[in-house]
Amino acid sequence: MTDTMTLANQQAFLAQQRGAELARLYATLPAGPAPLGVLRGQLMAIRGVDRLPRPLAGLLYRLLALPLNPWRGKYLDPHAGSNLWLAGDRLRFGHFSVTQQAGSDGLPCHWLDYDSAANPRLLRAIRGEARQLQPGLWLCRMQWQTGNGLAALLWFTLQDSNHAH
Repeated sequence: MTDTMTLANQQAFLAQQRGAELARLYATLPAGPAPLGVLRGQLMAIRGVDRLPRPLAGLLYRLLALPLNPWRGKYLDPHAGSNLWLAGDRLRFGHFSVTQQAGSDGLPCHWLDYDSAANPRLLRAIRGEARQLQPGLWLCRMQWQTGNGLAALLWFTLQDSNHAH
């Protein structure tokens, strides 16, 4: 990817990548400034969907980017955040703490930790990581904490509305 790609082009490029390709890209990114405020989310590279042919997987991810997907993104402040659901961003579910620390690959990232009594037990094993792709756009992975470590479940982007495409 080049620095001259528009946000829309970057989102389209990322949506065509497999999890392993996104992991290689992610390893090259800086943590950058913390994502803050209301951030629009786009899902991609969901574990298991990677096995589908690229055109079919791409179609699925384009469908998930439509308004029918109830997940809208995240709200983050310097120390905490929550997932935004449904239109209007008023329904917040799935809360997490936010710190800057080493990610699962040992490199700096913005760490989203769902291990909170405010969450149902099922959500407490989620760990997210975010690194900056460009101003206003972060590449993120959602992982599941197991007894053997972290397992990547999916990739997504978060986009600052001040840098809309």
